[in-house]
Amino acid sequence: MKNLTKWMSMLAIAGIFAVTITACSDDDEGDPAPIESNDTDILSFTFDDFGVNADISGTDITASLPLYTDLTELTPTIQVAEGATVSPESGEAQDFSETVEYTVTAEDGSQEVFTVNASALMVNIETLWEKNLNAGNLPSWYTANNDRDIAAFGEYVYVHNNNDRIRVVSASNGEDVEVGELGYLSATQNFGGGNLNLLTSATDSQGRIIGGNLRVGSADGFPWNMYIWDDNEAEQELLFSYAVPEGVQLADNISFRGDARGSATLWAPASGFAAPSDQIYKFNIEGGELSGDPEVITLDRVLGNAPDVVPISNDANTNLIVLGTGIENIAEYDQNGNLVAELPEELKENEELAPLFNFALDAEVFTVGDRSFIAATATEFNDAVNGFVYFIDFTDGLDNVEPKHISRVRLTEESGIDTNFNGTGGVAVQSENGTVTVYGMLTNFGFGAYSISIE
Repeated sequence: MKNLTKWMSMLAIAGIFAVTITACSDDDEGDPAPIESNDTDILSFTFDDFGVNADISGTDITASLPLYTDLTELTPTIQVAEGATVSPESGEAQDFSETVEYTVTAEDGSQEVFTVNASALMVNIETLWEKNLNAGNLPSWYTANNDRDIAAFGEYVYVHNNNDRIRVVSASNGEDVEVGELGYLSATQNFGGGNLNLLTSATDSQGRIIGGNLRVGSADGFPWNMYIWDDNEAEQELLFSYAVPEGVQLADNISFRGDARGSATLWAPASGFAAPSDQIYKFNIEGGELSGDPEVITLDRVLGNAPDVVPISNDANTNLIVLGTGIENIAEYDQNGNLVAELPEELKENEELAPLFNFALDAEVFTVGDRSFIAATATEFNDAVNGFVYFIDFTDGLDNVEPKHISRVRLTEESGIDTNFNGTGGVAVQSENGTVTVYGMLTNFGFGAYSISIE
């Protein structure tokens, strides 16, 4: 019995020793080392400030950003595979005006290089054709002082010429189109007269051509005549006649909206060299005839020389864009003459934009997609050396326009012109099937056609 007890004690000690040895053996071997990931994926690449998620295709990343986005300093948020890192880091600003490379390093040290191409929608302006002194193709009929307005409809562009006629050119290339017995539309066929026989040109919604004489009101009561031509081959007719009050000047510029043989509205600034004024005359046409006396809209400033008034839409009661040397700015007014907004004064300090404040003369309003634009001609004072057509995006209001919202094309070269430096000019717009074409002209220098798109 004594030996049995001794034997059992030895077995117990051996068991404890065996367990102890086994436990020590496990510690020496340890768990298998984890396998490090070789995943170098970029899971997402976003520009949070614009809510834009870039498209990832293999190692190519592309992002399309909103109009006017400054690509030179954008901060992306980047999510990579678990355990991986990326360089440059997420949240680090980069210049995306050119391709940027990002290197992803996986847990196991594997690397992959991704290329990022970011782009922003842009306002693109393309010159379609030009007829000017620089190109040496100015029509022989274009004068040094007396071509001051332009209009367009369909296949034709109508250029005011010599203060007594309208020349017709092709909208597709600017080449002359001979019309009628004279080769042009004459403003002296039936109703010649006024301080100038003709000073402006426009079209109605049906493509009829509209024009008026220049009239400075006097005690003699000579009329302001508004002419109409039903088409390129038609004779001049009188649309209406109005006895201009003494001291009022009409026809430096007009804006016409509607059907001249039905219902239409005509706005004319009552101002010019001879008669500075703060008034806009609004003529209503019903059944093809003038409906009563014009409404007079009084502004809070004098319009000055060669001003223009442009409705923002075809609605007869829409707000008006007003510009001219007296305004010394481009401003928006309502139909009661109340100022709504105007270009910020600080833009005047920008050398490229200063002409909009110095000598902006003629304008039209149009849309491209969901954006609203003003096309305006302007020169550096009464100077044909530096003349431009400006394209102003005022979608968010004139008072919120920044330099990035304004583009321009030069109508003149930076060289002297051996003609009368009359800085007047005109602008017209056609929009068809999503394509917008702007026609601009500068007195004594020439005219051209420009397409505008956002892409």
